[in-house]
Amino acid sequence: MFDTHTHCMHSHDSRQNPKELIEKAIKMGLEYIAITDHYDGELTFLPEFDYIPQIDLDRHFKEIAELKEQYKDKIEVGVGIECGYMKEAEKLYLDTLKNYDIDMTINSIHTIEYEDCYLPSYFEKRTKYQAYLVYLQAVRESIDAPYHYDSIGHIGYVIRKSIYDDISLNYSDYSDLIDDILKNIISKGKALEINTHSEGTGLDFLPSVEITKRYKELGGELLTFGSDAHKFEHLCRGYDKSCEVLKSLGFKYLFKYLNHKPIAVKI
Repeated sequence: MFDTHTHCMHSHDSRQNPKELIEKAIKMGLEYIAITDHYDGELTFLPEFDYIPQIDLDRHFKEIAELKEQYKDKIEVGVGIECGYMKEAEKLYLDTLKNYDIDMTINSIHTIEYEDCYLPSYFEKRTKYQAYLVYLQAVRESIDAPYHYDSIGHIGYVIRKSIYDDISLNYSDYSDLIDDILKNIISKGKALEINTHSEGTGLDFLPSVEITKRYKELGGELLTFGSDAHKFEHLCRGYDKSCEVLKSLGFKYLFKYLNHKPIAVKI
C-alpha cells in the first residue's frame, strides 16, 4: 500500500505531527507515503483570506526531508506539496518551488472565480450547471500551469460541499470539457489522482468511476492514489475498494513519485 496525498501540521487545516503520520504508515504496512501539505499561494491574491496562515516552506521541506532520511530503512517518504492553482499565482509557484528538492507536486483547484467553493455562498449565486462548469474550466486552465507538477488533484472537489438536491457531477453534462481535461492530462504526461476523501459525495473516490473509466478509454494510464488524510486515522482510507474498482476498469498500475518521476506499482 502507499498514499501520495497526505497532510500534517504544516498545512493550515491539519494538526497532525508528521513523525506520527509516518509511524502510523509504517504500522499499517505502507511502503511509501508522500506528505503533500497545502501551499495556498492563490490566497495571497485574495485579501479576504488573509486569516489563513501560509505554509512555512523552508520548515516544511527541511523537516520532511529529514524524516525521509531518518526513516529510509523502514518506508519511502516522498517530500511533497499541494499547490492551490489560480492563474495569478503561477509566477509565485514558478519562483518558489524551484528552490526546493521535491518528490511530488499535486496541482489542485480550491478557489474558483476568486471564491472558495467550500463556502455556501459560491453555490447560492449559481445554478448547479454554472457552478460545476466554471470549476471544470478552472481545472482545464490548471493543466497548462508552467511550474513543475505531477498530478491533478481530486477532480470533482466542487461537489464536496455542494448544496444542491442532486450534487452529482455527470460526465454527460460536460462531456466535451471533461474529455478535453482528460486528453490534456494524458498528453502532458501528468497523473490523474484517485482521491478517497469523498465523504458525503456518495462516491468511493474522486473523480467518479464514470470519469475515471473515460480516462482509461482515452488512453490514460498514470494514476495516483491519495487519501487526502489530514490526520493519521484516514491514511489509505478506501485503498482496497479503490484498487478493486480500478482493476475492473482495466488499470494495472498505480504510481508513486520520487524526484518527480512516476514509479509503477502493480495493483
